[in-house]
Amino acid sequence: IQGRLAEVFGKPVSYANDAGAAAFGEFWVGGGQDYTSIVMITLGTGVGGGIIVDDKSVDGANSHGAEIGHMVIDNRSDARICGCGQRGHLEAYVSATALVERTREAMMESGVGTVLKEWIGETSPLTALMVATAAEEGDLLAIKLVSETAVYLGRGIAQLAHIIDPAAFILGGAMNFGGSDSPLGVKFLNEVKAEVKRLVFPVLAERLVLNFAKLGSEAGFVGAAGLARSQYNRTH
Repeated sequence: IQGRLAEVFGKPVSYANDAGAAAFGEFWVGGGQDYTSIVMITLGTGVGGGIIVDDKSVDGANSHGAEIGHMVIDNRSDARICGCGQRGHLEAYVSATALVERTREAMMESGVGTVLKEWIGETSPLTALMVATAAEEGDLLAIKLVSETAVYLGRGIAQLAHIIDPAAFILGGAMNFGGSDSPLGVKFLNEVKAEVKRLVFPVLAERLVLNFAKLGSEAGFVGAAGLARSQYNRTH
């Protein structure tokens, strides 16, 4: 595709994974623009990500670099199954899909009370947004599930901190629990930070920078433009 487009238009064409492009957008003009290196994690139906170091996207030898959602955070034989079919991946614990599945399981336990039981039905399936809304309204089960999500995510970020040591981590994607404008979003971010600090080396804990993304749904195409510009400048 890249070669054909370049041939048809007579112009250089860059090619990037969508999450990698979003990460470069945040690095270039978004939440990571003040740093030399970032790791961006996108929480949505799945978990994506991008790694930028010194203006370069880390894509790997086989274009499978920065598949953050598929790092293993649970190596038990009965660990949760990821959408890819493997067990114990981060995506199986912190994606919107995983949050819904974990919520359903928790609601099935005897004696569990939650407003979510009143909200769902044949025409109103359970969603991650419902869980977030219930947590904002003080539902104890929903609050517990959001907090557990923060802990799982913190474990994944701690691994990345020790391997990559980026200047900042940026959280993007649709499932941000309201982001920095919401008390729930702020609480979620602080709980992620607390778990990361608990697990990493002291110097990393002291210097941890973890913020929400700023570009929203525009991050991907902004980052694609930035990557094209960067690649063109390196070759001319």
